[in-house]
Amino acid sequence: MRLLSVISELGVGGAEVVAVRLAIDAAAQGHDVRVASTPGFRVAELEDVGVAHLPLRLVGRRPADLVGSLRRLRSVERPDLVHAHNPKPSVLARLAFPRRTPIVTTLHGVDEAEAGRAARILARTSDRVVVVAPHLAEQLERHGYPAARIDVVTNGVPAPPAYPRDEARRELGLRGTEVAGLCLARMVDQKRHDLLLDAWARLERPATLLLAGDGPRRARLEEQASRLGLGPRVRFLGPRSDVPRLLAAADLMVLPTDWEGLPISVLEALGAGVPVVASAVPGIVDHFAGAVRMARPGSVPALARALDEVTGDRAVRAALGDRGRAVFRQRFDADRMVARYREIHARVLGAPACAGMTTEGMR
Repeated sequence: MRLLSVISELGVGGAEVVAVRLAIDAAAQGHDVRVASTPGFRVAELEDVGVAHLPLRLVGRRPADLVGSLRRLRSVERPDLVHAHNPKPSVLARLAFPRRTPIVTTLHGVDEAEAGRAARILARTSDRVVVVAPHLAEQLERHGYPAARIDVVTNGVPAPPAYPRDEARRELGLRGTEVAGLCLARMVDQKRHDLLLDAWARLERPATLLLAGDGPRRARLEEQASRLGLGPRVRFLGPRSDVPRLLAAADLMVLPTDWEGLPISVLEALGAGVPVVASAVPGIVDHFAGAVRMARPGSVPALARALDEVTGDRAVRAALGDRGRAVFRQRFDADRMVARYREIHARVLGAPACAGMTTEGMR
């Protein structure tokens, strides 16, 4: 099978983790695999195992970049199957390849305000849609996407490799019993770093916040941290690829998001036994109830209370970490996820492709 995976970029992010794992698995099964995306640090993971990367420019909305990316896709040998990750890559894939080329798209998450548009695009581009959580299937169905063309495949990741805690903390300049919180997220509106900084400024006990990631809101967040007088209590680490090291150094992970599909960063934290504080939104409530300390979305006081409870009590952190690790082992097996995708690929290869696509979907 010639398999082409299309994703916007290959940097930090849950969709990227899943896309790379599926591509590597397909190559290990003997398939001819290419991944097309804006380059990022995960390209090296593909090249290390002989998976070819096709560089595109899919970050942003410049028409010239999209046209150039479309030409690059059309230049490759027609794949037997395309696996796109999220709606924009699915549009590009359908424009690049004829109707007889089947397309599977994984929807990793979408804001409710964009769900209707996503459902319309996916109906016209994709033979099947895989969603990473049941609430996303319900969301698409409410907006008219056929239920019969949806599969739910829960994300799974391997448990992060062990990294010496003392060494990790020393590398990050963390002292002795200093409590460190970690947020692994792109600095975009959805992730609500602004809410986190406001809540961190209210903590009853001093703690250090490590912000790993980058994005369009970074400069404003740095200004906010300075305005709040947080100083050395908040460290902007920039993009990081050493997640196991960061988790080894952290006492808790926090994700004050407005919405999620099924966040890989939470899975990675649970797998490492790191307690998690997160917004009580679908995608977190549905999967992690009892294993994660949840806070009302959008509420600084609620988030501050949850953070005070976890940062201030080692026993609370230990209990959350143990429950989280148990849930991870029971529900989020990476091999089971990969096996489900193999089955879906095989099934779709025997099915007719969907209706065609015009340039309207690119707008």
